[in-house]
Amino acid sequence: MKKRLYLILPLLLIVLLASCVSTSAGESDINIEKKQSNKKLLFKDWKYKGFGQSLPAWFEAAYKNDVNAVKKSDVKLSESEIVILRGDGVNSDQADKVLKIKQEEISSDFILYETCWASIGAGDYVALAVFYK
Repeated sequence: MKKRLYLILPLLLIVLLASCVSTSAGESDINIEKKQSNKKLLFKDWKYKGFGQSLPAWFEAAYKNDVNAVKKSDVKLSESEIVILRGDGVNSDQADKVLKIKQEEISSDFILYETCWASIGAGDYVALAVFYK
């Protein structure tokens, strides 16, 4: 019986010490969030994020309705007249549907540059489209 006890005690001590391992305070999620830029915190998810695609350069500017910043994001847009459309919804599909309804009202003179959707919080999605002429 004593032999078994002598074998179990060191194993119990190893398991106890192994369970006390933790990460340092500097590596916590709170500190990492503080180091991130506002752009990364503003949008939680976006179209094709799951495939590793980054958020389009024009998206945040279009979200803020900053036409000059959208024009600076691409040479094709820099000398063009820009129209930004927005569709809101509780999921990406609903935001896209609202956006498509608004797209039907755009003049045929305008050309679609790009569309994208993003999550801005729990249950809040926005879909944006940029048209140029």
